[in-house]
Amino acid sequence: MIAASTQEATGGDAAAFVALVEPLLPAAYRLAVAMLRSDTDAEDAVQEATLKAWRHFGRFRREAAMKPWLLAIVANECRRMRRSRWFWVIKSSEAIDVEDRVRPEVHALRADLRRALHRLPHDQRLVVILRYYLDLSFDEVAEVMRISTKAAKSRTYRALERLRLSPEVLADE
Repeated sequence: MIAASTQEATGGDAAAFVALVEPLLPAAYRLAVAMLRSDTDAEDAVQEATLKAWRHFGRFRREAAMKPWLLAIVANECRRMRRSRWFWVIKSSEAIDVEDRVRPEVHALRADLRRALHRLPHDQRLVVILRYYLDLSFDEVAEVMRISTKAAKSRTYRALERLRLSPEVLADE
């Protein structure tokens, strides 16, 4: 089914392309929100990335996995957006859910972790988001970031070590 849909989409069938991409959009959106810290900008990035994926779907290798390919396009679009706009205005992209209102310490802990995560260098932050927030395997992380699997593991280890030493994370221990 997926191989047939891939072949149809490569041939220009928009419905087949949508069928392939639609299940991946929530992960693409979460990645964009994590990278851009703005719901609106994340929506724009995912839309633009999806359009680019459609335009260049002929380049997609049928034997490759669709998810890392699309997430790589989303990540590149987020980087492009950050470079092209005045972007470092502090924005809040996450609403406080009901559980956080009931348990303020959970909200405070999440805020500390978010601050520590955003202090990581971009590549280390991205590898943590891909691996633990989007639940990608190291092979998929490597494919999205266009690095080796060994490099993905190494960057993850270094990022986690940095997070462990972060004052925000250590404050509650």
